[in-house]
Amino acid sequence: FLNSTTQRRNSTHLINVVQGKDESLRDYLTRFNKESLTVKDLEPSFALAALNNGGVRLPHDDPVVVTLLVELFTMKRILIDSGNSADILYKHAFDQLRIPADQLKPMKTPLVGFTGEMIHPLGSINLSVVAGTAPHQTQVEMTFLVVDTPSPYNAIVGRPGLNLLEAIVFTRHLLMKFPTRFGVGEVRGDQEVARRCYKTAISDKGKGKVLPIANVELRGDMEPERPQPVEDVLQVPMEEGDTERVLQVGSQLGEAEK
Repeated sequence: FLNSTTQRRNSTHLINVVQGKDESLRDYLTRFNKESLTVKDLEPSFALAALNNGGVRLPHDDPVVVTLLVELFTMKRILIDSGNSADILYKHAFDQLRIPADQLKPMKTPLVGFTGEMIHPLGSINLSVVAGTAPHQTQVEMTFLVVDTPSPYNAIVGRPGLNLLEAIVFTRHLLMKFPTRFGVGEVRGDQEVARRCYKTAISDKGKGKVLPIANVELRGDMEPERPQPVEDVLQVPMEEGDTERVLQVGSQLGEAEK
């Protein structure tokens, strides 16, 4: 029980009661309940909203920026963006993984942003990605397109990665949830990091340093190029006078072979 001399807090205090990085859900709920006892005239609906928000400052329009395990490395500043048709890994982050560049699969398909800017990826690579904390975590293999352009982010998880995770993103709560073998897993976005990244992007964009990759689409398809003839071809009718049924033969063949 609270001592009668204990100073009561305002209900907005609960908004700042956030689950710690290594804090279990049980310990967090115990601490949250303890803090709620210090609030004056607390409305149950407000307490529930504060608990669900996990300390997110409202109102906001901040992006969801999370931390994931990529190839067993803790990678921060990963933008979750369902507007992207590809998963992007920036070269400065790729270099930190110390993966040989010859592991990249070449690709000719450029990325096109919503303003029409085109970026040619250095290549693509499949990487292991782990989301969540044990036991509520999941592992998938994402195909990232590696691009060499400045960015405050290390990577962008777009629609392909979100679909692999079967994730649902709650932008208001800066939260991503997904199914795991042991129930629902979740990853919370870092609001302060998101705001710092946004400010950096806006500042550097004005200086011409950052080429934005937002709502990108793959130009064309990903099908391999079909083999082309090594010499000119001639169309030879299968029957004399029939121009519809023809065979294509090399122009360098002799008359006997034709």
